[in-house]
Amino acid sequence: MEFTRRLLEWYHENKRDLPFRENQDPYSIWVSEVMAQQTQIATMTPYFNRWMEVYPTIGDLAGANIDDVLKMWEGLGYYRRARNLHKGAIFVMENFDGKLPANKKKLMEIPGIGDYTSSAIASIAFELPEVPIDGNVKRVMARYLNYTENVNARKAHKVFETFLKERLKASGANPNEFSQALMELGALVCTPSNTTCEGCPFKEMCACYRGEVTTQVPFVPKKKPVPSFDKSVLIIKNHDSILMSKDDSDGLMEGLVRLPQIDGHTDNQPITKLRHVFSHLAWDINVYNQNLPINFEFETYWVPIKDLSKLTIITAHRKILQKLDLL
Repeated sequence: MEFTRRLLEWYHENKRDLPFRENQDPYSIWVSEVMAQQTQIATMTPYFNRWMEVYPTIGDLAGANIDDVLKMWEGLGYYRRARNLHKGAIFVMENFDGKLPANKKKLMEIPGIGDYTSSAIASIAFELPEVPIDGNVKRVMARYLNYTENVNARKAHKVFETFLKERLKASGANPNEFSQALMELGALVCTPSNTTCEGCPFKEMCACYRGEVTTQVPFVPKKKPVPSFDKSVLIIKNHDSILMSKDDSDGLMEGLVRLPQIDGHTDNQPITKLRHVFSHLAWDINVYNQNLPINFEFETYWVPIKDLSKLTIITAHRKILQKLDLL
């Protein structure tokens, strides 16, 4: 119970004033948790505010055009998250009468909602005895317990979840506050760079504070280098228009707009270069001016340059257009 007492006292004194903490609306918590994946809170907050203005309810999101949803998401990256939110909203309207269910297993039936997001919604919105284990929580618990194995393995998740659920149950604490306090502690105090434990409420209770952590904790095996692929992007203009495409035959960023892109590099002098890294591969892009359209294996179409800002363009190509002062 001392663990929980110290944690919640620290949280009440130090928690940030964030828009998705203004209430326990399950939908807004769902959106915030999805947006916060792979994105820092400071970056995603303005996106969250705009999203909730345009799509304030699950019904509004379900009834929206997917192109408009993707445009609203532009700049956050990992567009599959937006697609899953849209699919999930439609699923909720069709199967749960437009309301997120107060049940972890049922939440996981919704497209795009897995173990973490279902636990976050269940604990924060519905105050059910679940604990979401994100990267911040893994770091806190690995240091607290001096857990030296891979924190991203299922075994580690089970160890952390069991420990935390026991503390939650024994203390009778509100799961909403307990879950948010853990994530907040990892975000503000137990950060990757703070190994001196300054500001930690646990102090002598924590293995790291006691000086018992002597290896890399949390431990995450090094990722293998992602494979790189040479790509050529062609800038083809006709007066005040530019040639664009919706080719997604590579299986990446379905439905988004892109410049004409082909495999390999040409012998011509590129006007600019760009390396764009995805989670599983990288593109080494050379950009070339092309005077005349060529026969592509994919469909292309002309877009007025002044209208480019209205399109949802893949991040790598949006960066190219910005570098060339075309966007």
